[in-house]
Amino acid sequence: MEKREPISFRQAWLCEAVHLRESQWGPLDDSKARRLAQHELTPLSKVVRRAQALSESNGLISIVNKLSKAGWLAFFLLLILAAMSGASIGFASLGNSAQPVNIVTAIFVLLGLNSISLIVWCVTIFSTHASGGLLAQLWPKLTLMLARGPNIGLVVQAWWSVWRQANATRWLFSTCTHLIWVTIMVAAGAAMIFALSTRQYDFVWETTVLSSDVFVKWVGRLAVVPQWLGFAVPDEDLIRASGSLSHHNAEVTRRLWSGWLLGCLVAYGILPRVILSLISAFIVSIRRLRIGPDVSAPYYVAVLHRMPASEQMSEGHAPHPSVISVAHANTPDSDGSWNTDNLLIAIEPDPNDPWPPAGIGTAVTCIGPIDSRESRRLVLDRITLTRAKNLVLVCDARHSPDRGTLRLISDLSECSKRTLIWLRHSQTDHAHTEAWLSLLRDPPNMELRVRDDALNVMQWLERHHD
Repeated sequence: MEKREPISFRQAWLCEAVHLRESQWGPLDDSKARRLAQHELTPLSKVVRRAQALSESNGLISIVNKLSKAGWLAFFLLLILAAMSGASIGFASLGNSAQPVNIVTAIFVLLGLNSISLIVWCVTIFSTHASGGLLAQLWPKLTLMLARGPNIGLVVQAWWSVWRQANATRWLFSTCTHLIWVTIMVAAGAAMIFALSTRQYDFVWETTVLSSDVFVKWVGRLAVVPQWLGFAVPDEDLIRASGSLSHHNAEVTRRLWSGWLLGCLVAYGILPRVILSLISAFIVSIRRLRIGPDVSAPYYVAVLHRMPASEQMSEGHAPHPSVISVAHANTPDSDGSWNTDNLLIAIEPDPNDPWPPAGIGTAVTCIGPIDSRESRRLVLDRITLTRAKNLVLVCDARHSPDRGTLRLISDLSECSKRTLIWLRHSQTDHAHTEAWLSLLRDPPNMELRVRDDALNVMQWLERHHD
């Protein structure tokens, strides 16, 4: 088997959610995501980084977070319900202390439904349509009841798809089913211990059509495993003597029958479920290694085809002359924190204008100017990594604001916490100041300055100093 790069389930989930979103509703605008991803080293890491960026911009990541929390909450609620059900079973198996406890009835109440469920699971687990257990099917249903909202169906479909591709769905649900039954049985045992500790119970067995030998052999065989586990169990004489309602049960007899019941619960109710839950969890952990997007699939081949590898400078070649930087780019932190305080970029400035502009302090990192397609690409790559708290974009009001420039401003502003548009030469003849003001009116997290001097810009940077 080809060794795959390890990725988290969350990353695989986001990749599949983006895949389904684009397959069903068409391609997303991934220009920014591709800029982020093209710096990764491997095809898989590129695909994962692109999916993370698209999930953030399209709100899928918040839905994944919401569904994850709802899933854990639903599972804990199921465990609470299981504990309550188990306690009810434990109390019901003993009845009230006014009547003797029928051994046959008690053991069937304790283990009957669990044993039937376990047999059904063993028979069906390797079938094509195995679900992993009926109890676990309540988990996704309860999760959907707790997490409602737009695009929930898409994210749920992606969750199922990831596990199905790894062929681990039935084992995941088997693990949940066995853990629920372990909770039920442990709660039943705890309830029995509490009842046996606070009340006095007598134990009898009754039959009309069967001989006492049948019951003695049946009890003796069930007592083998509990005896291995250290539980005290009744001997043959005590078993025969317990067949009479008039028999007076001594204190030792009560303890032996209590030990037999608790031993059977542990040996045949708890231990098999614990062992099977560990086996199922182990299989899930093995198949978990298969989780992840198949980068050789046509969809991911097309994605990678639109994502050129990071271009590195050849030895002996200087950087592009129109891209100068005063500070070294930093890699963004994993939590999306801002790495640079103040950043200034010029968009198609007048070649005669001094750069950096007069009055700009040394606390500002200057990049640019952007005056060609190549410089635009390089600056976008740079600012994607050098995330700025405050970004100042210097534009020349004598140039009309075309669609490409507005798109560039939008792309650059997405990589900063706050953006200031510094519109220079706005008071000169033939300036398109009104057009700029009209098109940049009330954009989110963006302000506009039309004065030529840098004083207002420095005051804005000082005011927004974090």
